[in-house]
Amino acid sequence: MRERIRPPTYNTLKKGRTHGFGLLLDAVLMEPQKVPAIVAENPGVLYETCWVGENVLHWLAVENKHEEIRLLRSLGSPIPVHALIEAVEHGHTETVIALLELGAEVMPSEIASALNNKHFAHSKKTRSLIRRYFRQFGYEI
Repeated sequence: MRERIRPPTYNTLKKGRTHGFGLLLDAVLMEPQKVPAIVAENPGVLYETCWVGENVLHWLAVENKHEEIRLLRSLGSPIPVHALIEAVEHGHTETVIALLELGAEVMPSEIASALNNKHFAHSKKTRSLIRRYFRQFGYEI
């Protein structure tokens, strides 16, 4: 039986703004066709971070760039725990479902807090939709 390889965790991300972060972010946003070659040449670029400690996938989650997230995940990018939490806070429904489909770690109490954060004031419809997404993946929020 073949052993399942677990993807690297958020803890493997590099700390502090690095050149690779900007290089990868620019490519993802402006020339996505070049991203597979960039990652193939330097797989470590998926772990590069900005000053606040976000890798490019996390940054994309905050900005609601779900197709770009799918691209990076297909190339092996880790999904930081807080990427899903922040997508929920911002009410980015497309990104929430993408992250769930791609295997994001779920911390139900943190998700509930993010969903009920009065600073973001989601509509009833958005809160209900996000709760249904989590229910489909076996989580009651």
